[in-house]
Amino acid sequence: MPRLSRYCLLGCLGLLAGCDLLTDHYRVEFGDGSWREIAITPFSDEARWREGCATGEILTDLVLPLKRGKEEEGRRPLLIGGERFELDDNNLYRSNGMVFGHSPDHIQRGLKGLDACRGLRPVRGGLPKLKARGFGE
Repeated sequence: MPRLSRYCLLGCLGLLAGCDLLTDHYRVEFGDGSWREIAITPFSDEARWREGCATGEILTDLVLPLKRGKEEEGRRPLLIGGERFELDDNNLYRSNGMVFGHSPDHIQRGLKGLDACRGLRPVRGGLPKLKARGFGE
């Protein structure tokens, strides 16, 4: 009987967690540390789009409509919030050529980050170096 109660407990926990346990996260990280992430649940018709800065601020957290197309040549076309994407085994390709890697295994580093994050954190070497007077000079 204790074995049956363990399975019931695991089943109840699975129902409480829902399909979030099956969610695939695709992420791109830029050179300045800012990032974009798209989370897709296999049975849902919505995708979660998040953007944030290296400092921890989350700028965008949206739930967008998701439409799936028929798989062709190993790739499945997706329409996320009206924009075309293609999904293969490990990567999500955006229509503009950006690749979202299957996180946390792969993070693609890009050249240009999010504009809103640039004002939140100064660029390395951008601040003047302050010298304390009277200390060794």
